[in-house]
Amino acid sequence: MRNSGQEGFSLLGVLIAVMIIGIVATIAVPKFNAAIAAANTAKIEADLSTLDSAILVYETEHGAPPSEINALDGYVNDVAKLAPPKGKCLLKGIGETTIESTAYGLEAGTGIGEHRATLDGHTSGDFGR
Repeated sequence: MRNSGQEGFSLLGVLIAVMIIGIVATIAVPKFNAAIAAANTAKIEADLSTLDSAILVYETEHGAPPSEINALDGYVNDVAKLAPPKGKCLLKGIGETTIESTAYGLEAGTGIGEHRATLDGHTSGDFGR
């Protein structure tokens, strides 16, 4: 004789599983986005610090600041390929913002050691929490 009951998942069981997945997703997605913004910020800070150091060494050796970032080729590996990450980052006093630039720039100063690398007009000290 055949058993008339059907095997499988009940509708209630499936709905509970979907609700649990939805709750976990609503918690995980914002944390994931915050982690991406923090990683982008760390990369920008590291790149700008490296470029600032290279600018200072360049100025010391040449007696004048570089005219463009690509002039730092002998001081930074693959400077032509160095680009900021895409997406969001953290700026002090502003919070999370979207990166608009596709390249780092130079900010002129008045003397030796006062020239800085920038991203969207912000120096390395402007990034972070």
